[in-house]
Amino acid sequence: MTDPVSLVDFSAVHQSWFIWIALVSFGAGIVRGLTGFGSAMIMVPVLSYFLGPVVAVPILNLVDAVTSLPMLPPATRKCRWREVLPLFAGAAVLMPLGVHLLKVVDPTLLRHVMAVLILIMAIVMGFGLRYRGEPSRIASMAVGAVSGIMSGAIGLSGPPIILFWLGGQANAVTARANVIVYFGLMTVALITTMIWTGLFTGQVIGLSILLMPLYALGLAVGARAFRLAGDRSFRTIALVLISAVAIISLFH
Repeated sequence: MTDPVSLVDFSAVHQSWFIWIALVSFGAGIVRGLTGFGSAMIMVPVLSYFLGPVVAVPILNLVDAVTSLPMLPPATRKCRWREVLPLFAGAAVLMPLGVHLLKVVDPTLLRHVMAVLILIMAIVMGFGLRYRGEPSRIASMAVGAVSGIMSGAIGLSGPPIILFWLGGQANAVTARANVIVYFGLMTVALITTMIWTGLFTGQVIGLSILLMPLYALGLAVGARAFRLAGDRSFRTIALVLISAVAIISLFH
């Protein structure tokens, strides 16, 4: 019988590009800990450039799922469940469609689409053009559906959700808690879908294990910074980093 450990591929640590994805993972962890979102916007474009989206998206979700668990308990006490659950319901229904697109659509096209979406998201948030109304359940489920497709296809469920929540309805603490809980639920659903479709290969598992410590350290640094930063500061820092990654990814 084959030893399960022998199926895990750690050979990437010897590649010249490993240092880049290691540094990016640390930076993505900082942004995630600071804002509650943004790690996909930073990690997936860079990892996709070196490894392709079919490897990059599962790595992001596995790394984030394991290392961000400590963020969930306090967030569940501060979030607004009446806003989180309809969004998650819409996302869960259409997430498998996104995973299917990930497997059949050209990786370069996916990476460029992802970069354009990230850049548009950053520009929209930078100008403050965010959702400000009181959402109905239908509207919430529709936004969640878009998020679910994007999450499965390009590992980027954040843009529609951030536009929906960071529009001034709640303070930074509540909005961040909403995002953390939503992403926690999404990660569980997405990992289940990816296991079902066979995306967790030895390469994905091996790289995830190697990147988890750096990502976890970044989370701790970002969470500490959030307690020291004001609303405008933490949004500005995240947007600058996200925009830079989007522009770089778009032209490679």
